[in-house]
Amino acid sequence: MRFGILGPLDVRTDRGEQLAVGGPRPRTLLTILLVNAGRVVSVEQLIDGQYGEDPPAGAANAIQAQVSRLRKSLPVELDGVGYRLAIDPLDVDVHRFRQLAGDGRRLLASGGFREARAAARGGGPLA
Repeated sequence: MRFGILGPLDVRTDRGEQLAVGGPRPRTLLTILLVNAGRVVSVEQLIDGQYGEDPPAGAANAIQAQVSRLRKSLPVELDGVGYRLAIDPLDVDVHRFRQLAGDGRRLLASGGFREARAAARGGGPLA
């Protein structure tokens, strides 16, 4: 799968088909998990990301219900105190961009101008 968060949330299958995520709350939850791809995000962090400083009384249950819906089509795992999106971070455009930018900086610093240019053309975030 490929995920885009540099702009509107975009979720694509391996065949390039767009996957519908749902409304604002599940999209926010998924974005938080994507920013932390491969790492456990605590329920408290998800509640804070969804509701801010004044969460409703049933916020933890709401998070659990949203995760349950996401798990139908995405590899979201329960891991002790929170949830983890079990994907390669480089399948997320922001992480891929960071890697390409770092590679380009290192190549430029070592005088590899052509290599840096080739690396920059190595594919867009969702390519």
